[in-house]
Amino acid sequence: MKPVGSFAGRRAWRLAAAGLLLAGRAHGQEAPVRRALVVKVLPQYLVMSGLWLEAEYRATPQARQAVTLTPQLYAGPVGRTTGMTSSSQARPPALADAQVRGAGLHVQHRRYRRPAAAAYAAGLYASYGLTFQHFKVSHEGLGWQELRDPFGLAYFEYTTARHTEAITRYGATAQVGYQLPLTPQRFSLEVYAGAGWRTGHSRKNGAEVVSQYTTGPSDYGHQGFYFPAGFKLGVAL
Repeated sequence: MKPVGSFAGRRAWRLAAAGLLLAGRAHGQEAPVRRALVVKVLPQYLVMSGLWLEAEYRATPQARQAVTLTPQLYAGPVGRTTGMTSSSQARPPALADAQVRGAGLHVQHRRYRRPAAAAYAAGLYASYGLTFQHFKVSHEGLGWQELRDPFGLAYFEYTTARHTEAITRYGATAQVGYQLPLTPQRFSLEVYAGAGWRTGHSRKNGAEVVSQYTTGPSDYGHQGFYFPAGFKLGVAL
């Protein structure tokens, strides 16, 4: 005859093991944690000495609609990649050493075709919004410069100096894109394309001028219609 205590102990161990197994299965079937904020980087603008970061926010993790804010910072040599921005061959030699400093902001409303089923909203979406940018592009070149003699009298001299052009642009865009979850699912890859229109003005030495940086739709002074496209790498927070 087996001891009652031994039988009860084995039964308790079996029940505990079964409970752990069921708990593990239930945990594996849980829906992923949904997040309302995704932060992304747009690496293609690095060739223009620009750093673009995008924050996509939804009011609730399950929402199909989102707002995106894309601050932009520029610092360094002007872009020289043909197709993305102006090539050095397309510019006058005097502008080949140009440097850019600037900032901008792109604000969009976005709507996904389906609600979030993973860590964040994914799949096909459409968006629209407004954009603003301000640049200061400078280069060495010959030109008239105002100087003063020892008696304080002003005179002009044609000499080499640093010339700065201030460019301000604003406009609107509409885009469609697809956000694809990666592994692990907190990361994402997004591709997009669209159309936009922008206008603005350029000033040099206090006077309005025609910009020298308009050799392509991605150049700093370009105005009119353009067709933004590219990709983004993101992480859900």
